[in-house]
Amino acid sequence: MERVQADVDETSLRWLGVTRVRYSIPLEFSVGGGVVVARVPASHDCATFCEYRGFVAQIEPGSAGGQLGVGYARLIGAHKPRSAFLNNVYVGWSARAVLVRTWGDSDLDPARQTLAGFEGQFALPRITFNLGVLRRISSAHEGADRYVYTAGIGWGF
Repeated sequence: MERVQADVDETSLRWLGVTRVRYSIPLEFSVGGGVVVARVPASHDCATFCEYRGFVAQIEPGSAGGQLGVGYARLIGAHKPRSAFLNNVYVGWSARAVLVRTWGDSDLDPARQTLAGFEGQFALPRITFNLGVLRRISSAHEGADRYVYTAGIGWGF
């Protein structure tokens, strides 16, 4: 028990920014930013790489809608010294609850609606793939599917 407590005491809570650009359904082209909050061994400078496990929150406005997501992420990445952003994500994944609002020229019918659901994300060096399922919570009409499936590819995390 003392050894486990010593390991916990020797960690520091780190807040690091993450950014991405992607094309996805239903947001189309979007740019997102957020934060990963994780405990990392205090002795690591993470200039080469570190494993981050913890809370992730992201906001992502796009040409056909916007998304807010919160959840859990686990990734291996690196950041430059004195940088507040993860510059390189080598591999990682996240599972997030998301809230989406569509607008403009959205392919959904009706074009303006609110959806909520879950999205999973997997990242290889700098390339991100995502899949998810959303449920309509506003602007539903007869004949519209209750669920919308999401998919996308992007650059960043």
